[in-house]
Amino acid sequence: MRILLFILSSLVFFHGAAWAGYGAPLWLPEAETAADPDVIEAEGVYYLYPTSTYVDVECWTSTDLFSWTYAGVVWPRKPAGSWNDNNVWAPEVHTDGNLYFLYYAANNFIGVAQAETPAGPFEDVFDHPFVGAGFNGVEGHAIDAHVFRDDDGRCYFYYAGYEPFSVIRVARMSSMTALEEEHHTVVRPGFWNWEMFVTEGPWMVKNQGVYYLMYSGTGANLPYYSVGYATAADPQGPFAEYGGNPILRYDFAAGFYGPGHNSAVTGPDGRLKIVYHTKIDRAIGFDREIRINDLCFNTSGEMYVGYDDCIAFDDDADDEQADDDGAVDDEAQDDDGPHSSGPADRDEAEGCGC
Repeated sequence: MRILLFILSSLVFFHGAAWAGYGAPLWLPEAETAADPDVIEAEGVYYLYPTSTYVDVECWTSTDLFSWTYAGVVWPRKPAGSWNDNNVWAPEVHTDGNLYFLYYAANNFIGVAQAETPAGPFEDVFDHPFVGAGFNGVEGHAIDAHVFRDDDGRCYFYYAGYEPFSVIRVARMSSMTALEEEHHTVVRPGFWNWEMFVTEGPWMVKNQGVYYLMYSGTGANLPYYSVGYATAADPQGPFAEYGGNPILRYDFAAGFYGPGHNSAVTGPDGRLKIVYHTKIDRAIGFDREIRINDLCFNTSGEMYVGYDDCIAFDDDADDEQADDDGAVDDEAQDDDGPHSSGPADRDEAEGCGC
């Protein structure tokens, strides 16, 4: 017993990720590193698409969000000299109810590929970038694509662009592979605050009719990388940054470094989850791993990360506003929210009406 306790305590000491409040990182067979996670659900199976090899897109599957199986390469490496032959990161998959569409960054431009199943194989729709390098109204670089389908079926495409610093932009989609001409910048970084010239990794969650645009700030290779959000009454803004940002940040004392670039999905327990990466250590670099926690809203509509559980809190609220299990009361999270933009929270048969 003493030997077992020593091993467990050693794991916690040397691997801060095992600290109970934040949960242990996912173990992904065959993965040397994993970041920028996107998770979708289809027919009871969860599919995880992270940044991994930087030259192709790999997939892992699970039925419980804890135990994962390697499902192989779903978008293969492209020939040397192709526009998308390297620096492949931030994959994200969505469906129109018929096909599945993979959006990814490659060499600082965004591509799109399609497949009949979430396990691929995905084939590129174009032989050039979908966004960036002069395509779809973007002359320069564009990374970190995100598609949000609203309740009315309209789709919106968010991405990180440059003006010259990293900003979050949005454009209406006329189809899963076409954007309308008008693009709006909806979030700009603060220069001397937690964002430090960088806003990237957008992800939209809708709750009680309010649009919560989540994004990451500061360099992804730094231990200070964090997640914040801005809210709006319309998916194209204007957005107001939450005054309590960042809602997910580093904790050096716990060995918790650089949390960021998240997605959101409803788990088997019916709760909304935030899926994100953290750095393995405090040193500057891109060795990262993935974690999952509850994504919650208090009775005032503020979003927060529930490290142990979603617990309703409001300075002016009574204890009666929380259920016995500590979750926000059902009336505060009804059929209108919260919803992420992943397939777990929408009707697969409808898809994106755009």
